[in-house]
Amino acid sequence: MASGGYLTEAKARESIAEYCGLLWQRRLVTGTSGNVSVRLADGDLIVTPTLLSLRVVTPGDLVRTDANGVPRNPSQRPTSELPLHIAAYTVRPDIHAVIHTHPTFCVVCSKRGRVFERDTVGARETLGEVGWTPYRPPGSQELAAVTSVEFGRGIDVVLMERHGLSAVGASLEQAFVSTDLAEEAARIDFLSGLRPPVG
Repeated sequence: MASGGYLTEAKARESIAEYCGLLWQRRLVTGTSGNVSVRLADGDLIVTPTLLSLRVVTPGDLVRTDANGVPRNPSQRPTSELPLHIAAYTVRPDIHAVIHTHPTFCVVCSKRGRVFERDTVGARETLGEVGWTPYRPPGSQELAAVTSVEFGRGIDVVLMERHGLSAVGASLEQAFVSTDLAEEAARIDFLSGLRPPVG
C-alpha cells in the first residue's frame, strides 16, 4: 500500500478485480453493467473497461487514466460512466474508491421516485443517509453533476432514478459494504410492501 491509505497500482488492479467478482456473486451487477474505480496517490485512476462483464474482469483488463479520464494507454477504453467517478473524486478528496451498480431492488425503488426505507438495524447503524438524483442520461456530464452535489454534502451512497446506485468510500471494502447494505435495505422495503393488510 502506498502512503496516505492509497493503493499501489498493482494492488489497486488486484483489488478491483476481486471486488468485481464479489459484486457479481452478490448479484449487484448483471450483464456488462456496473463499474469500479480506485484513485492512486498521484491522482491517476484505475477503472474498469467499457463493455466487459465484471464477472470476468482481470487486473490486466483495467484501464489507467489521468485525473481527467484520459487513458494512459490510448488503445484502452474506460467505462462510459467515468465522468461520474471523476466528479465524485473532485468533490470528495477523502475518498479512494467509487462503485457504481444497478442492483435490482434499488432500481425498483428508484422507479417509484423515492429512496427506500432505512429503518432496519443494519441500515440505521451502518448505511446512513442515502442521497437521491433525478434521472439524467447514463454517462452524461449532467448525471455526474447532480450526483456530485449529493456526494459533496458528505453522503456516501446515492440512488439514481431509473438507473442504479453509486457508493464512495475510503476503500473498496467500504464502498462495497455500502452497496450491499443498500440493496438489502431496498429488498426489505420492497418485500415489506407486499405483505397483506393486518386485520
